[in-house]
Amino acid sequence: MAGHGAGLLLLLGLMPALLLAVRINSKGREVLYLAKGDSVKLGCPYVLEPEDNGPQGVGIEWIQITPERTGPENVFLSYHDHHVNYGSGSGLQDRVAFVQNDPGQHDASIRLADLQVSDTGTYQCRVKKNTVAVHEVIVTVQEKPATPQCWTEGELIEGSSILLRCYSRGGASPLAYQWAKLADGYGGGRLPHGTIQGRAPGDLLIRSLSEVHAGVYQCRVTNRVGYAVCQINLGLSPRGGRQAGIIVGSILGSLLLLSLLGLLIWALICRYRRKECQRTCSDCRSSTGGTMTRACNVCAHHSYSPHGISYMQCQHGDGDERAAALMCNDGIRHQVACPAL
Repeated sequence: MAGHGAGLLLLLGLMPALLLAVRINSKGREVLYLAKGDSVKLGCPYVLEPEDNGPQGVGIEWIQITPERTGPENVFLSYHDHHVNYGSGSGLQDRVAFVQNDPGQHDASIRLADLQVSDTGTYQCRVKKNTVAVHEVIVTVQEKPATPQCWTEGELIEGSSILLRCYSRGGASPLAYQWAKLADGYGGGRLPHGTIQGRAPGDLLIRSLSEVHAGVYQCRVTNRVGYAVCQINLGLSPRGGRQAGIIVGSILGSLLLLSLLGLLIWALICRYRRKECQRTCSDCRSSTGGTMTRACNVCAHHSYSPHGISYMQCQHGDGDERAAALMCNDGIRHQVACPAL
């Protein structure tokens, strides 16, 4: 019994020495997912226990631990005897600083600026007095989703089906796509009836288009560190409008075809009249009994001639000119011979 009491007294005498002289006020290990280019505060507030009455000052070290790094510890920032020291070789020297001007005043927190993917790793805060307190923060730096592209596939006609598509070409995986119909152009709203998820992650299928589907749709692409959006305005054309356009196009095409056919018929008629005039001139030479010194030098059809009569002239050697006519009325050809000299 006496031995048991002596042991208890010894334990009580050693308890002040067993208490931590330094204690960091943080809830265990932290895990942070951060976006490339952002800034972050890595907290490390601490308190000194009353039992720590040693003469030495507080020492602070920040260490970066990465799977790729081997060899000595990478102490990229430290504090001792009221002096701040920056390490080398980590690439953090120009982007890191203590939050407080004097980290010896119970706050060893730091701020990292312009985060890069290469900054991913475990950051360890060590505060030293008579003992050492350690706090770790696991940092993962990723790229935000790139601004996506939005487009439609299919005809925007009432009653048809279309596919809304959304795709982001950059950003850390996994990427999540979500479509929403904006309410009056502001904020997200519910998707109307008749919309279902397409085969691809960024696809939205809309069946049986109607006026309730018209409006502005927004695609939101997210990952662990950020998001990006694109929008598309969906406007419908009535089915009757399409049919009217087809009818108008058919009419215009028919008119063009008829115009071309009319030009062809006119060209054939002109060719026939020229040949007929030449044949009439030949008949005129025959009717003179061969006394003409040269062929008819004029053979023309006059559109203003009455009764469809084509006039021509037969010129004889002495310069005397007499007229002959070719009657074309009712499709019957009547030849009036040139008079002999």
